[in-house]
Amino acid sequence: MSAENNPTAPNDGAEVTVSFAATNPCHVYDLAVALRTLGVGGMYYSGYPRWRLRPPQGFAMRAASFRTLVTYGLQRIPERWRPPNSRLFQWQDTGFDRRVAGMLEPADFIHGLPGQCLRIFERARRLGVRTVLNHASGPLRQQLALIAPEYARAGLASPLREDRSAALLRRIDAEMELADFHCVASTVVREQLLREGVAEDRIWVVPYGADPARFPKSGRIPAGPFRICFAGQLSIRKGIHYLLKALEAVGRRDWEACFYGPPMAETEGDFSAYGGAVPLRRMGAVSQAELGRAFAEASLLVLPSAEEAFGLVVVQALEAGVPCVVSDRVGAKDLVRHRENGSVVPFGDVGALVGELLWWAQNPRRVPDHYGWDPCAAALKRVSADAAGAV
Repeated sequence: MSAENNPTAPNDGAEVTVSFAATNPCHVYDLAVALRTLGVGGMYYSGYPRWRLRPPQGFAMRAASFRTLVTYGLQRIPERWRPPNSRLFQWQDTGFDRRVAGMLEPADFIHGLPGQCLRIFERARRLGVRTVLNHASGPLRQQLALIAPEYARAGLASPLREDRSAALLRRIDAEMELADFHCVASTVVREQLLREGVAEDRIWVVPYGADPARFPKSGRIPAGPFRICFAGQLSIRKGIHYLLKALEAVGRRDWEACFYGPPMAETEGDFSAYGGAVPLRRMGAVSQAELGRAFAEASLLVLPSAEEAFGLVVVQALEAGVPCVVSDRVGAKDLVRHRENGSVVPFGDVGALVGELLWWAQNPRRVPDHYGWDPCAAALKRVSADAAGAV
């Protein structure tokens, strides 16, 4: 297959340098590491200190970590005793942005995340570095529109209300103006950006991968009860209400539902109202290593989110061999083949979710395919080299 017909084939004929800046490693750190194995140079500007990430030898990295360490340290304090997350993370992001802008080095491209790269992009423009807004989430106004009805259902004010987010919206609008390109992980976000007026040829779709060392493949169908796994913040945005309603409707005492992720007060009402027969286990926040071990014993991952630009946990579960049921608002639906490695259900459709849970309970299987970072990095190398050569 030729490179022209293969979106993951690297353009090995072009030298390109790609730098990244992110307070949280999320997806960009693994992508940067995989790029370096392909010989792509560049700097990684990190909100995490080097000792925390433990990058491979020779990995070019500069850290601006003070505010990130403070922000995540405060996450250990109960919500009622610390500043709101929206204020904390804006404080973290703006400080990181200023620090990195001051240390930015020449490269062909610099990737920044929305809300934390305005000064970086301004500095990059002066240095002649092409700017790439790397969208870990969808456009904020569209996020607001998607999640607002869910908070209204729960009788709560959305934490992303536009009046509270005005400064952040202005900042992201300015970053959008400064972005030469946009890198997204899914067709969901690509369509959202098109609705924002971004030209299609400025949008790169590069899906996320998973580290097989952290999420080792298990070909064994786990013994014991049919175990449904949810992984992520226990927030209203994640559609937990609909999963709980589906579990109530199933009425199976021989199943089990395990929730991995930090608890949030906003979904306590949903958990308290649960009256189903399926036992619930809330496991709290766990490390990726612990989550990998949990996947080895999981029958199915369910992510029924109201808004999810990708859903990194989906590709992690698939890499571990776990089928995934996701809502049609989850970007990782691009990877799901119906009843082969998972299912896609309409968001909020409890009946459809029940149907897929029952089908997978009756048809247990493991996913044999691999979803590593190398093909993702190769795709980014190719589009970067093409873009550099086109200018």
